[in-house]
Amino acid sequence: MQIGHDQDLWPITILKELVDNALDACEMAGTAPEIEVMIGDEGFSVQDNGPGLPESTMLRSMDYLVRVSDKAYYVSPTRGQMGNALKVIWAAGFVANETGVVEVTTGGKHHTVTVSLDRIAQKPRMTRTVDEGAVVRNGTLIAVHWPDLSGRLVEGKYPGFYTVPPMWRADRLIEAYAAFNPHATFRLNGQAYERTDATWRKWRPDEPTSPHWYTPETLRDLIAAYVAEERRCGERTKTVRSFVSEFRGLSSTIKQKEISAGYSGVYLQDMVKDDDIDPAFVEKLLADMKAASKPPKVSALGIIGKEHLTHWMLTYGDAAEESIRYSRTYGEEGGAPYIFEVIFGVRKTDGEDRIIRTGMNWTPALDNPSGVLSDAIQEMRIDVHDPVTLVVHMARPRFEFVDRGKTRVDL
Repeated sequence: MQIGHDQDLWPITILKELVDNALDACEMAGTAPEIEVMIGDEGFSVQDNGPGLPESTMLRSMDYLVRVSDKAYYVSPTRGQMGNALKVIWAAGFVANETGVVEVTTGGKHHTVTVSLDRIAQKPRMTRTVDEGAVVRNGTLIAVHWPDLSGRLVEGKYPGFYTVPPMWRADRLIEAYAAFNPHATFRLNGQAYERTDATWRKWRPDEPTSPHWYTPETLRDLIAAYVAEERRCGERTKTVRSFVSEFRGLSSTIKQKEISAGYSGVYLQDMVKDDDIDPAFVEKLLADMKAASKPPKVSALGIIGKEHLTHWMLTYGDAAEESIRYSRTYGEEGGAPYIFEVIFGVRKTDGEDRIIRTGMNWTPALDNPSGVLSDAIQEMRIDVHDPVTLVVHMARPRFEFVDRGKTRVDL
């Protein structure tokens, strides 16, 4: 239920979550990402050159009563937003193989997390051992033990027995990441997918969110998440003013005082009414924050651009250069900006089926994310056996997902 996909898709989904987290970590550290993926007979691993996974985050992720992600309730153009990636990683191998082993090497320490079954208590048992002096000191290396099944990430691993659908193969996934992330270099079992622009920028995962991207409902959910966490910890720490200060364009103490004038010294927990956040308070607070700030420019989300996507089409899309067409559109819908980029080309190789790569907020979709896109492809008469390559990327502060796997969206 947490991972949102059938078991056949668990390895590729976990691999995708690990790459998402690695990219986010590098961007927050201001480092051009270098992501190395290794797939072997006994499992797979992802290593990055980011700042390293905090041990406190790892420990909290092992508590299944607590949601660890800082993305879950923010309206911000970030990858994934699953909010439970590490929890899924610890558990999936155990569920699939009856024993789960995950190794995390970061900050000079090697952590081994083992999940097994306590048959007497009839519940999972998690143990963690730590070895000092690990080789990896910069970045994070996460290795997932997954006998046999991880081989399904690679084409031809089980010839005549199991055929990996192209969209679920690791090489296709990494190719798609290369399309949507001009600043990142990826390596898959030694094969390099080189960056085209180390200085390319998008909205960073740690940038302050904008009040203009919220509705009263989504702002209420964010406040409720803060209150729930404070209750869990048994403390009141966030005042209305400190909450306001976290938003883009509201770092000025003058603006903070004006917006929170009627709530001096008031904590978010004080705004709970009938087991909910007072709706009148939420609506007024949101209106005041919007009035005191400017919405970010649409381009601030991050434009992949024609140059990079054309390079990808020539390198990985097998497209004839003279056939390539690029289009970009952007605007606003319901107060939220969006950027839509599309590139198309006729393939040089005869007899090959179409290639379609779709992405949302710089991460690949494991399947077609929208019926609207399917209808558009059908209207353009792009059939399954047509030798064409089509790449579609959508960026916006928040997608309304209609499945737990964060794949299908309501456009």
